[in-house]
Amino acid sequence: MSDNHDNSLHELPLEFVQSIANSGGGCDGQAIIPTDGGTYICWCSCGEWTYEAVTSDEGLHAARRHTGSVVAMA
Repeated sequence: MSDNHDNSLHELPLEFVQSIANSGGGCDGQAIIPTDGGTYICWCSCGEWTYEAVTSDEGLHAARRHTGSVVAMA
């Protein structure tokens, strides 16, 4: 097994969030957070994208579209 300390999967949550905060506005992290109203607020570390989703799956798909990791459905 590799001893790669640069991999974000090996960071503690606080270290990961701090690295995103120091990234300079890139799309390094997205969050899908449940609201009291039953929807999900979604945001990106770039600071230029927010989205309100009905389900967490919808929010995850929207975040993937935002970062270009999936193509938007027609």
